[in-house]
Amino acid sequence: MSKNKGLRSLIFTNLFILLVLIWSVNLLSSLIMDGIYLYKQWDPPVSQPLYPESLPDQDYAHTVFQELRLLTKRYIPYVEWGRLPFSGKTITVDETGERVQPQSPENPAQHVHFFGGSTMWGTGVDDLHTIPSLFNQIHPDYKVYNHAQSGFVSRQEVAGLVNLANQNHPMHVIVFYDGCNDPLTLCREDVSINGHREESKFVQKLERTWETPEALIIKKGKRPQSQCQDNPAYAERVAATMVNNWKLARQIANFRGAEFLAVLQPVASMGKPSIQYLTEEFDGSDWAAVYPLVLQIKEREQLDWIHDFTDIFDVKDFVYIDSCHVNGLGNQMVAERLSRILQLS
Repeated sequence: MSKNKGLRSLIFTNLFILLVLIWSVNLLSSLIMDGIYLYKQWDPPVSQPLYPESLPDQDYAHTVFQELRLLTKRYIPYVEWGRLPFSGKTITVDETGERVQPQSPENPAQHVHFFGGSTMWGTGVDDLHTIPSLFNQIHPDYKVYNHAQSGFVSRQEVAGLVNLANQNHPMHVIVFYDGCNDPLTLCREDVSINGHREESKFVQKLERTWETPEALIIKKGKRPQSQCQDNPAYAERVAATMVNNWKLARQIANFRGAEFLAVLQPVASMGKPSIQYLTEEFDGSDWAAVYPLVLQIKEREQLDWIHDFTDIFDVKDFVYIDSCHVNGLGNQMVAERLSRILQLS
């Protein structure tokens, strides 16, 4: 009897110690994550590696990227993620999770909706110098919306457009600005053809895959293997998927009586931009594999509503701040070309 009682006591003691250890790990994880967030607020980086230190406007870049690091994600049905509201010196996010447009006419002549990834969202610039904002400055009587989010692929943008269309949101013009994210994301071996950047994380959460708390792990793994560089057939599939997403978006726009145009966005490895000052190392192989195929589809099917912007930054001016994102001058050039296209159509 005494032995059984001692055994039970030992089991309960060990279980108690195990529970305390599990609780401690969870507490430690939470403290680490909270500490990281507080550190970002208190001690931002002295320099931002995405913005060349040899070029001017370092204080401006410092503020922009400091605030960018403070933004947090939120779940949004079907499009997967947006951002929580934020109000800083250079970045403002509203209650819908979208970046705020400074101009908002009371009786707009048209409603223009922009979709894309972080380049359209405006990584590297303040609220006044995103592509939608600069377009709005050219057309101050328009109501302009920036639905872009960092990391979005064209499939997510279609979902976002559906969310607007099925709620009868007013729309006259719809612009999809893609090319950086689709190849980089869909070519990855750990992402399905209709997937997105965070697919593997969603799978882990939904399927309850065991994982050590991320806060206690320093991950320095290599980028997942690309399926496009050595497999032309898969590169063709990625290109066709992006174009098909644009076609679907155009049909939705037509359903709502809106004009639609898609833009194959510029990236630093395409065209002849001045990028000798960039210190970031990047691999443009996925873009090189997919971009020509997109243009082949455009020409073969005579899709004149697809516009190739890959040569827009073939200038001597400093435009790129990394492989995809550009400064205010670059965004101004894009906004002006979009304006000319829409006025001619």
